[in-house]
Amino acid sequence: MILGIGTDILEIKRIKKVFNSEKKLSRIFTEKEIFKSKGKIESLAGYFSSKESFSKALGTGIGEISFKDIEIKNTSLGKPYIKSEKLDKKIKEVFETKNNKVHLSITHSKEYVVTMVIIEGEYK
Repeated sequence: MILGIGTDILEIKRIKKVFNSEKKLSRIFTEKEIFKSKGKIESLAGYFSSKESFSKALGTGIGEISFKDIEIKNTSLGKPYIKSEKLDKKIKEVFETKNNKVHLSITHSKEYVVTMVIIEGEYK
């Protein structure tokens, strides 16, 4: 059953202006995300937008969870996903569910990134 859907659209050049120092980057992104991005602003924009989409799908916004709690990972084929014990626990708490899954889609154009997160699970 679908529990939450979150979408976000972000102008990529906006990220370039906001995250112009290592200190600012480290407030939002994990070390792995910063390393993985190799300084590509498009990648960081995708990660940031994904975090926003997740918080919208969860329905709590950022505050109860931090941006760094939401780590964007990739399968061996490059497919992005979000998974952590802390987030799974938060999903179970918010929705009172079990067997939760988080689906993530990221797409870029030259100027924008669009992300969508779907949270699904089973009610207990």
